[in-house]
Amino acid sequence: MDFDERARPELTGLRASGDRVGVSGMSDGTADQLYFALRVAAIEECLGKAPGLPFVADDLFVNFDDARAVAGLEVLAMLARRTQVLFFTHHRHLVGLAERAFRGRLRAVEL
Repeated sequence: MDFDERARPELTGLRASGDRVGVSGMSDGTADQLYFALRVAAIEECLGKAPGLPFVADDLFVNFDDARAVAGLEVLAMLARRTQVLFFTHHRHLVGLAERAFRGRLRAVEL
C-alpha cells in the first residue's frame, strides 16, 4: 500500500483488554510514559552506533505518580551508565526520588 494522507501512521497504545487507544485518548501521565519509553529506546539505539549525546529531560516526570517516577528515574540511572543524563525539575520531591534511584551517583544542583 502506498503512503497517502488517508493512511497516515498513528501511534497507539494497547490496553490490557486488547483495545487500542490513540495518544489523544490517553491520560497525560500515560502519554508521557509512552513518549519517555520512545525517547529512551531511540537514545539506546543511537548509543549502539555512535558516541552518545547527553540525554536532557526537563520536568519529565511531572505527570507521574511517585512509583512511576522512581521507575523512570531508575531507567535514567541505567542510561547514565552509558551517556550523560541531565534532569531538570522544579519539583523538590523528585530530587529525593532521584537520589534513591541513582544510589549516590547523582549530583544535584539547586538554583
